[in-house]
Amino acid sequence: MGEETRSSKNRSGSCSSRVDANVVTYDADVDQVDIEEEDHLNNGDDAIIESDDDDDAGIFSIANDYSSEDDDTLADEQKEERTLSAVRTRQTEQNNVSSAEGFLLAREAVVRFVLDSIAYAVYRQKRNADKNGRANVRSFIEGNLVLLSTANLPRHVVTNLGSSLLLPKYIGPFRVLHRQGNAYTIELLRRMRTHPTFYVGRLRPYCQYEPSSDDEDSPHVQEST
Repeated sequence: MGEETRSSKNRSGSCSSRVDANVVTYDADVDQVDIEEEDHLNNGDDAIIESDDDDDAGIFSIANDYSSEDDDTLADEQKEERTLSAVRTRQTEQNNVSSAEGFLLAREAVVRFVLDSIAYAVYRQKRNADKNGRANVRSFIEGNLVLLSTANLPRHVVTNLGSSLLLPKYIGPFRVLHRQGNAYTIELLRRMRTHPTFYVGRLRPYCQYEPSSDDEDSPHVQEST
C-alpha cells in the first residue's frame, strides 16, 4: 500500500513535471509566436509606413507633375496674352495710321477740288473778258477826257451825281492821269470815294461838242412876248 502510494506520487510528480515542461514549452512557443507576431506586425507597420512613404512620394511626384503642367499652361497663357496684346497694339497703330492717311487723303482731295474750282473760275473770267472786253483796242494818253461806265459801280458813286431813277450809262468826263498796262487811272471827284483805276474796257472817249459854222450862220428865232 505504501509502495503504491509512492509509485502514484512518483507518477504524479513525473506527470506534473512533464506537464510543467509542456507548459513551459507551450509558453515558450506562445512567446515565440507572440514575438514572431510582433515582428510580423512591426514589419507590417514598417511596410505600411514604407508604402505610405511610397504613396506620399507618388502623390508628391504627381503633384509636382501637375504643378509643372500648370506652370507650363500658365506660361503658355501668358505668352498667348502677350501675343494678343501685341497684335491688338499693332492693329490699333494700323488703324491710327489708316485714319491719319484717310484724313490726309480727304484733305488733299478738298485742296485739289478748291484749286480746280479756282482755276476754272479764272478761265471763265478770262474767257468772258476776252469775249466782251479784251477786244477793246482803245488807248488813251495823259490829259485825255474819258467817260466811265456806271456798270458795277457802288451806288453812292452814281446817286451822288443826281437822281437814281434814270441812271446814265456813262458818267464824266474825267481826265486821264496815267496808264498802267490795260488799266488807266483817272481823276475822280473825292466825294465818289472809290478806286480811280479802271480797265480800258470801261472807258469811252469823250467827244467834246464843238459848234459848227452852220450853227453860227443859222438865224436865231426870237420868241414873241
